[in-house]
Amino acid sequence: MKQRKVVTSPLVIALALVIARSPWAAGQTTSTAAAPAPNFAEQQKPIFKLMHVEEGWEITRGEPNCVIGVIDTGFDFFHPALAGHIKPGWFAPGVYHTDFFTMDAHGTLVSSLLVAHRQEGQDGMWGFAPGCSVLAAAQGMPVHELLRWRQNFLAKNPNASGAEMAKAMSQTPSLKAFGDHWIEFVFTTLADSIHYLTDHGARVINISEFIATSVLASKPELKARVEEAFNYARDKDVLIVVGAGNSDNPIAEYPGDRDSVMVAGASTLADKRWSSEVSYMGMDVPQGSCYGPRLSVMAPVQGLVVASPHEDSYYSWNDTPIGSQKEKFEAMYEVLPWGATSSATPEVAALAALVRSLRPDLHTKDVIRLIEQGADPIGDEGFHEETGYGRINFFKTLELARAVPDLPIHK
Repeated sequence: MKQRKVVTSPLVIALALVIARSPWAAGQTTSTAAAPAPNFAEQQKPIFKLMHVEEGWEITRGEPNCVIGVIDTGFDFFHPALAGHIKPGWFAPGVYHTDFFTMDAHGTLVSSLLVAHRQEGQDGMWGFAPGCSVLAAAQGMPVHELLRWRQNFLAKNPNASGAEMAKAMSQTPSLKAFGDHWIEFVFTTLADSIHYLTDHGARVINISEFIATSVLASKPELKARVEEAFNYARDKDVLIVVGAGNSDNPIAEYPGDRDSVMVAGASTLADKRWSSEVSYMGMDVPQGSCYGPRLSVMAPVQGLVVASPHEDSYYSWNDTPIGSQKEKFEAMYEVLPWGATSSATPEVAALAALVRSLRPDLHTKDVIRLIEQGADPIGDEGFHEETGYGRINFFKTLELARAVPDLPIHK
């Protein structure tokens, strides 16, 4: 396999972190297509069938007291599919919490894949653990100098190439300082969020962000703070699911350990690791599910139905922390031709929550092993760095969970 060089300057890392937590990282666009809306209930069937979701739901759809913590920039708390199933929790201090699309779309998408409910008599979607509940930790956003700079640069240079923009970016001193600031912001609020959610009853925490600790090589104190938060959750028997990342690169370093943290990869409906290349401003940009020795399992991200912010007010703003937002609201749901590991993460977290709902007596390590044992192999049996233990299977995993003895099985 072709190995790509991983660039680790603060500015490039900051841009990668922005992309990893943006709506587009999960496959979500800034508005739905103008074509007639699909039948969302029908659209969900291929993925539900592949993972045997409805058979699993015959065992359990989850319990409201099984709380899934979700860490993201923002949330549409009053989306019809989520209202009553998601609660506000922690809000990062000293930053903006403003309800515009880019702030709230990613967290809304992730939460919908977890606990969305289809309204009776209406088309819509179901989350994968609809009986559970979400407790939100909103990281918000500081004034985003990088994205505001990019918006202004493209307005003044509409025909610029990606290479030209990168060169201009590297020659802007304030952006270099912002790169460091952004990394501090992301990982500090991440650590604080984990503490809050752990202390307020979360049994599973979903982190649909790229949080490989290799980006903290030059920040040992910040790396230690993040590791302490993951260890705190582990010691309180909280299972954390993180996204593998979307740069199609090998990644070896994630926070925590295999006994308390699952790394979710993205796959296709044909049970292949998601991998592609897109063209952006004249550059070929690799996109694909990252892989490596910490990868746990895969989940399909092709043709997912997700919730989008549900009102006009989210889509048109003269000014926000990232600049102006001028989009047209089309619908409160959409179908992602392709998602990413941001979308795979809540599928895995949902299954973990169903296991914890069915068997609250089992330790985090037990839950992880059951999900890995219940996965359908992609290729040969066993673990593979590109595909982990395979693609998750809801029914098989819940059957295994129901069958294990009452005593904890971890060693």
